[in-house]
Amino acid sequence: MTVMTCGQAVMKLLAAYEVDTVFGMAGTMTVELYRGIPPAGIRHVQCRNEQGASLMADGYARATGKPGVCTIIAGPGVTNAATGIAQAYCDSQPMLVLSGACATRTHGKGWGAVHELNDQAAVTAGFTAFSAMVRYPEELPEWMGRAFGVFRSSRPRPVHLSLPRDVLPELVEATWQVRRAPSLPMPDLAAIDEAADRLLQARRPLILVGGGAIGTRSALTAIAERLQAPVLSTNAGKGILPESHPLSLGCSIVQKPSQEALADADVVLLVGSEVSAGDHFLAKLDIPGDIIRIDIDLAELTSTYCAAVAIQGDARAAMRALATALASRTPVIERPQGEERTREIRARNAASMTDLQRLHARVWRILRQALPADAIVMGDASQLVYSGSFVMPMETERCWYYSGTYCSLGVALPMAIGAKLGAPHRPVVAVAGDGGLMFTINELATAVEERLALPLIVWNNDALKEIVDQMDQRQIPRIGVEPRSPDFLRIAQGLGCHATRPASAEQLASAVRDALVADRPTLIEVREDSPWLMA
Repeated sequence: MTVMTCGQAVMKLLAAYEVDTVFGMAGTMTVELYRGIPPAGIRHVQCRNEQGASLMADGYARATGKPGVCTIIAGPGVTNAATGIAQAYCDSQPMLVLSGACATRTHGKGWGAVHELNDQAAVTAGFTAFSAMVRYPEELPEWMGRAFGVFRSSRPRPVHLSLPRDVLPELVEATWQVRRAPSLPMPDLAAIDEAADRLLQARRPLILVGGGAIGTRSALTAIAERLQAPVLSTNAGKGILPESHPLSLGCSIVQKPSQEALADADVVLLVGSEVSAGDHFLAKLDIPGDIIRIDIDLAELTSTYCAAVAIQGDARAAMRALATALASRTPVIERPQGEERTREIRARNAASMTDLQRLHARVWRILRQALPADAIVMGDASQLVYSGSFVMPMETERCWYYSGTYCSLGVALPMAIGAKLGAPHRPVVAVAGDGGLMFTINELATAVEERLALPLIVWNNDALKEIVDQMDQRQIPRIGVEPRSPDFLRIAQGLGCHATRPASAEQLASAVRDALVADRPTLIEVREDSPWLMA
């Protein structure tokens, strides 16, 4: 029987769950975990801050579909990583957070132990599927099995396991085994039949898809074409239906004509989305028609947007079943051609754009031409990215990422690093504003060490422009919203990156193409007031 430390056994078990990469920073409480990394054959990516570790793990999960894993210290490591963990929670991404913890005998005593939090598991409990403090090594196989069960058989969300510094060195027999996760829940066929009947009776059906609908393209296309129903997406659902499809409204949910189309629909098929306010910037969308909801999460089926027909289950299985049910039925009524409706809504969306959005659209047109179709775009909270949601066309799912729900600044760069490490064969680009980039610019050092061909596009307007605009509209003095930008090119070069400031559209396109095949990251600064953009 092989005997090893608990920390080694944890890494060996992770490898058995097919984990190949962990992001993190070693600390005094987690060194025993690191003893187990080399024999497990797991790659460790060193971040410069634990926030970067959790955001890299998030980006890795989005690009690969596998859980992102980060290893962090207790106390400040946990609070630093909280932003990335909470974002993954809001966006339903699988993440396993392994943190150190103070020695078990000190918990709750207030003795001033190093990195002490009074109740560390409680700190992350509100933004994880579950957060547990491990007391004995023997508990770990069960906790790990439960975590991967969450990732594989329900709405995926982060899990946090706190590993005390006196537990990790304990010797254990290395017999821990992978625990099989249950199957995804299957839809109720009676509810599928009711949904098919209601949809065939609708005169103005419309479909809205979110991230939970990833993997449903074939069935979604068949359903939309059968019903002649326009298809609208959230940011997380962007590209599930190619935006070149004549029934696609893309991710135009923020635009008023698309919102009016939702309000005009008599039946809305809503698949895999909580319909976050961060996608449309309203307190609530107006959807007076009947809603047919398909979601794996029971809570969503009874939430803000109440369902006339609620179908709990894996969206892929439910959409296949619904497509089959619709194909076997005779249409009940004649309805207007969906392609004509879609063209009309698209035209009104285009006409409603502001001057600033048209400026953003010019940038995205250049980027679209420079990027391969399967390029992954990681977007930060920035006006350029807000507009990109509806002006940057996507033909493929899992290509566009912007977390409108948690909407934290600084996420794009570390998420892009995680995505590129998880899917090295795919082009990845990060797009951030000057304000947001300052939160995580230190992680360029990680990208340099990993020699990532990663374009980082910095949209610089020397302000937190969205808040500037809101202050101006409300006649509030501009306080704390116009920080002076540093010399981004010199910072990037000092960290070992390529850096450039294009002077034309052609130079921007060329810089992006060069960056995709470079031997290190490339920072590309684009100023909002560039004369070539105004032409």
